[in-house]
Amino acid sequence: MRKKIRFSVAFLLMTGVLLWVLWENREELKARFIAAPAPLSLSGNVDDRQVNLAFTIAERVATIHVEEGDFVHKGDLLGTLETTRIENRIAEAEAVVNGAQASLDKAVNGYRKEEIGMAEAAVEIVKAQIKAAENQFKRSQKLVATSAVSEQDTEDAEANYKKLLAELDLAQTNLNRMLTGTRDEDVAAARANLAQATAALAIQQQNLTDTKLYAPQDGIIRNRILEPGEMATPQTTALTLAIVSPKWIRVYLSEPLLPKIKSGDKVRITVDGLPEKAFDGWVGFISPSAEFTPKNVETRELRTSLVYEVRVYAEDPENILKLGAPATVTFPDIVVEP
Repeated sequence: MRKKIRFSVAFLLMTGVLLWVLWENREELKARFIAAPAPLSLSGNVDDRQVNLAFTIAERVATIHVEEGDFVHKGDLLGTLETTRIENRIAEAEAVVNGAQASLDKAVNGYRKEEIGMAEAAVEIVKAQIKAAENQFKRSQKLVATSAVSEQDTEDAEANYKKLLAELDLAQTNLNRMLTGTRDEDVAAARANLAQATAALAIQQQNLTDTKLYAPQDGIIRNRILEPGEMATPQTTALTLAIVSPKWIRVYLSEPLLPKIKSGDKVRITVDGLPEKAFDGWVGFISPSAEFTPKNVETRELRTSLVYEVRVYAEDPENILKLGAPATVTFPDIVVEP
């Protein structure tokens, strides 16, 4: 009986001590065994943007300067087209421009003094011929009455006289035109012809510039599609360029959390291979419509839950984040209950 009493007393003492220890360490135990609220954390996969690069004109490919996997910077020359046919068209267009410029200069400056002098001399020559023809015609009229000359000779003298009168009128008109100068309409037409020729030359020069394909921004060549000798067109992709930065991570957010997130919110991004390194990011896109959770994102029980796609962008100038790699997105300003 005494043993039972001693055992009971000892048990009570041990129980009391244990309860006292638990009470004294209640906060530590609570933090250890009861999960505290934590920042919102979502899982997703790294994705990037891809640019399909194509030449803007149709021509045969001359060179491709990059290989798949090459890192290129904005402005780097990636490939060229053949230029022989375009250069020939430029030479032709330049000749047309020179001719149009000469025509405009002539229309603006008018006729040279030498040309006007020649027109004046032509008038004087015809006048001198007219005087002799007129005298010949008058003599024939007098002599035909005495049958000294035939009527045919008289008619020929009359015709020659009238022809020279017409030539004088034509020469005088030509001289008046030179003295008056070029009409405003002719100058305007010459200017329009020059503008048209200049525009055609500019088009060919732009075509020559477009035979070179440059990188629009920093990135990695993902696919080399065209090779030298193949025909390039504006509709044919020559190279595909993966944009290095910014990359983005696609995550899915349940409807109850949707009001807590807005575009521009700052986030921290980590990947399994580098848990100690965090990338700064921001919310760039929130889908306006709900969808069923993709099967590769959540468990079978949650596949029927409606979620919203969120795209989180991250600066990655060192190209550490790889396409398709799993990533964790943490929202430090959004705390959720466990």
